[in-house]
Amino acid sequence: MNNIKVALLITTYNTPIFLDLIFRSILNQTVLPNEIVIGDDGSTVETKNLIDSYKAKFDCKVIHVWHEDNGFEKCKILNKAIAKMNSNYIIQIDGDVMVHPRFIEDHLSVASVGQFVCGNRSFVLKGRTKRLINQPENRSLNLFNIFKRKRFFRIPIMSKLFRNRRNDTSRKGSIGCNFAYWRKDAIKVNGYNEDFTGWGYEDIEMVERLMNSGLKKTTLLYMAIQYHLWHPKSDRARSQHNKDMYYECVKKDISYCENGLNKYL
Repeated sequence: MNNIKVALLITTYNTPIFLDLIFRSILNQTVLPNEIVIGDDGSTVETKNLIDSYKAKFDCKVIHVWHEDNGFEKCKILNKAIAKMNSNYIIQIDGDVMVHPRFIEDHLSVASVGQFVCGNRSFVLKGRTKRLINQPENRSLNLFNIFKRKRFFRIPIMSKLFRNRRNDTSRKGSIGCNFAYWRKDAIKVNGYNEDFTGWGYEDIEMVERLMNSGLKKTTLLYMAIQYHLWHPKSDRARSQHNKDMYYECVKKDISYCENGLNKYL
């Protein structure tokens, strides 16, 4: 699809050491995005300085969308970032991952009208994550560095066999850290639901609404490989409340959220 203009959307909050590793892995991509958009949920100036230092290294535009730190407001900053971008296709990742050199290439190879794509991730062990932080120029990984090792391998032929095994549910195989969708489809469902604050379920609720709007969910294994860096777990105090909102969306077959993207467009 030659008419695709792709934005790589990255969410971040006060982890410039991880963001640096992300940028390094993006510079190594076989296909670069048309723009990189960082949705910053209130980081300090250290993150801004890092982003500014990388702008000259990319041929594409780098957009830093920031708002004040008012707690975990990932949905709000995602909506603000989507509103600011110019591309028609979005590949979304979290600020605590690295990506395979063919990550963007793989996502674009399966992009299609009427669908969105949910990829997967392997997990970098704690010790290797610490070494990556200390020596970011050495980003090589092997199976001994990884948890969930089956997700470490890029095997495109195998990927076709496993594709869409979880396309009938928003609950399985859906993660916001490896997620691709058309911007117009995000606008149609009004983006992320900002009633979700704190950690949890905001991504699969978005997936559910996209499915309810009539889109096909495509799951992607053995391609678009991603490596999640180790860090302590987020505060999950809002997890049950968010879970209840997600199941309400499933129960009522909701496709449009009221508190969402449209206020920034």
